[in-house]
Amino acid sequence: MTETVTSPSPGTSDGGDALRSWLAENRRKHRVLWDEQTRSCQVFGFAETQAMLRDPETFSSDFSRLIPAPQSPVEVAPGERPVPNLLKGHLSVTDPPRHRKLRNLVSQALTPRAVSDLEGKITEITAGLLDAMEGRDEVEMVSGFFNPLPVTVIAELLGVPAEDHAMFRGWADSLVSANHDAGAVDAARLQVPEEMAGLLLEMESYILDHAARRRREPSDDVLSRLVAAEVDGESLDESEVFVITLMLLLAGHISTTLLLGNALVCLDDNPRALATLREDPAAIPGALEEVLRHSPPAPLAYRLTTRETTLGGVDIPADVMVASWVMSANHDERQFADAEAFDIGRTPNPHLSFGHGIHFCIGAPLGRMEARIALSMLLERCPEPRLAEPPVYYDSPTIFGVKRLVLSGLTA
Repeated sequence: MTETVTSPSPGTSDGGDALRSWLAENRRKHRVLWDEQTRSCQVFGFAETQAMLRDPETFSSDFSRLIPAPQSPVEVAPGERPVPNLLKGHLSVTDPPRHRKLRNLVSQALTPRAVSDLEGKITEITAGLLDAMEGRDEVEMVSGFFNPLPVTVIAELLGVPAEDHAMFRGWADSLVSANHDAGAVDAARLQVPEEMAGLLLEMESYILDHAARRRREPSDDVLSRLVAAEVDGESLDESEVFVITLMLLLAGHISTTLLLGNALVCLDDNPRALATLREDPAAIPGALEEVLRHSPPAPLAYRLTTRETTLGGVDIPADVMVASWVMSANHDERQFADAEAFDIGRTPNPHLSFGHGIHFCIGAPLGRMEARIALSMLLERCPEPRLAEPPVYYDSPTIFGVKRLVLSGLTA
């Protein structure tokens, strides 16, 4: 028996209220839904999403057979580089056994020590951004704080010179704006937009030149370790170095930016939670985990079936896109008591916002540390933050969060 989605997923410009209601309605009716019209599958339940994410043999992350090779906006002359293939070397769209080798190589560069050593630098960057807000009654926080913090941290992590940090921020902003209006089960979202080709070539040239300098003159940064890393006698080629660096820039930037914005919205909506954090800053890590569960920056996870399979009692053909709603899984009443409530004391809190299985986010420790430091220092200086106007959200199925948030109470 085939099933059809009764309505497309709503946008998120209203702060996600309509999307959460739509997800709850679908979750009550069917944990897994096959849509004959689009020949695609959507997953709404926690257990079903978890099962999908831990079975890479059946649910592949490699979409290369669906995506045409990227094309340059102009004809490539002999000796010039073609547009980078973003599917090569990108951990989130690579399957085993290649995934294991790539992840091991990246792990050699993004070590726990490398992350922990950044705590002082993150504190310094955060303090500088907060200092710049002094004396202002209202601040647009996305451009003034949430965005520049993680981009600057990643630039520091990679050893990018301070004078080039602004250029990195511009690249990150442009990448975030690409393809977020594609449908939830639309393979087109994985393609490189034509207008992005020139930017990608510019970025590739800069990063590979920087990597070449690090090969000649290694330093104590992630890029130096990336170009030196080896697994089974194999190191990363230039294309992989670029794509992994791009992955760190894009994923590490947008996830932390959105997490911080979502955190302030959740605290504004829940003044008791905010009061608790003012009284007990040690509760901030748990509060951030609840923000991740309640308002995940990445509400969807995508996979491609390699064979016919059954998930949640629903038969799914081979070679079809599966869109698993992480936001729905995080609100599944079977897994979370009082799932719609925002509870900063929720324990345990096994949300899926950083993924599950082999693709669990490799940058999660860094993102958690950035958000903890940033929120702690912000609330220390601004104990009663207030939204000066309604936040403006991305209207997208692929990212969830604010793109404009004006905060007052900074001089309180």
